[in-house]
This record gives sequence, structure tokens and C-alpha cells, in this order.
Amino acid sequence: MIRNDLQDSTCANVISFKGGATVSRAKPRNDLLVIELTIRDVDVARVLIDTGSSADIIFKDTLEKTGIEQSKIVKYPSPLLGLSGETTMAYGSINLAVKTGTVTRVTEFLVVDHPTSYNIIMGMPWLNTMRAIPSMYHLCLKFPTPNGVEVIWGNPRVSQVCYAAEQKRKRPDLEITPRKTEKKISNQDSQSRNRNRKTDSRLVTAQTLKPRVNLGLALNPSHWSQTSQRHDI
Repeated sequence: MIRNDLQDSTCANVISFKGGATVSRAKPRNDLLVIELTIRDVDVARVLIDTGSSADIIFKDTLEKTGIEQSKIVKYPSPLLGLSGETTMAYGSINLAVKTGTVTRVTEFLVVDHPTSYNIIMGMPWLNTMRAIPSMYHLCLKFPTPNGVEVIWGNPRVSQVCYAAEQKRKRPDLEITPRKTEKKISNQDSQSRNRNRKTDSRLVTAQTLKPRVNLGLALNPSHWSQTSQRHDI
């Protein structure tokens, strides 16, 4: 339910996306939108924005790391069907205060005890409550507030790391090298680099992130994620 004060004060806000918003990115790609949110005063990284999910999902391991009491979970088993066709049982549900920018909303999460690369999956219920509009091209999320439109930016690097960890978990024999950031260099620098360049054999493995399921996710080789330096749980 939208509060009357928020509804009246934001009706004039226009949410738009400009091409220049991608100027800081070498080249827009098909990255997944992974952001950071605050749950009960704890900054939680690796939060996937999934417009194909009909539920907001938090993983049991995330609750443990944030220090949220398990007794707060209302236990009732319920099946979740992913796009891949697999069924996962939700452990129960829990209501948590989620802060995004300057806006805080109490959100009902389904609790899932299953391995995946993300801490939280925010689906359509939360997006609708926030009246938020995600743009995968601009890799950001915009939403109206009484003081205007606010923006939460995704982190391509965390997206890459999450994807690499997810693929490594599924296929331990698979080697994945993260994309290198594109930079403009002169022809002379390019020739010098080609002569001296050595192959970087370092891989982002599942050890980077503790593996956690593909619930409503369409992970493919063009989808990557990032790591946060603040309370990365």
C-alpha cells in the first residue's frame, strides 16, 4: 500500500534514463544488475535485481551473517519454481526493514536455504512497492522519493565475480577469466604491450565468494557481477 504523502509528492517526478549515464562504462554490456542495500543497519552486498522473480528472497546464510534471529522466521514450506524448471522449497518468511538510499520499506522475504552466489534477490514485489524502475542498459535503479528521484548504481565487477563463482560451483572443471576493462591506448602503447604482454592465468574461483540457487535467474556467459568493499556478507 502506497502512503498518501508519498503518492502525492512523487506524482510529478519523471524517471528517465539518458545515454550519457553510461559514459563511465567502457562499453555497456548485458550485465546483471547487482546492488547493495541496507538490512537492519547492515550493508549487504551482492543483491540481485531480478524482474523475473515473483518473490523477494533472502538466503538463510545471509540471515546468519547479519545476526538476525532465526526465531523471527515464520516457518512454512512453500515451493519455488525457477526458470530452469527446478523446484526449491522455501524455509519460511521474514519481514525486514530494507533501506534504499533515503527510503526504508518493510519487506517480506522468503527464506531459502540453498547455495547461490547472491545474498539477496529482490523481485517484483519490492520493485513495485518502491515504484522502482531498473535499467539493465544503464546498470542502475531509479525510484521516486518526496525529495525527487534517487539512483542506485550497479557494480559490474561484483556481477562478474558472482557469475564466475556460480559457474565454478556448477562446473568445478570450468575455467573462467573475467573480462578486462577496455581502455583507450595509442598505437605505440598497443604495440609495446603486445610485445611484453604475458597471459594472466589467474581465475576468479568459487573461493572468492561462498557459493549459495538459480531462482528466476537467467545466467548466461554475457551476465556477470561484482564485489563490494563495505560489509560484503
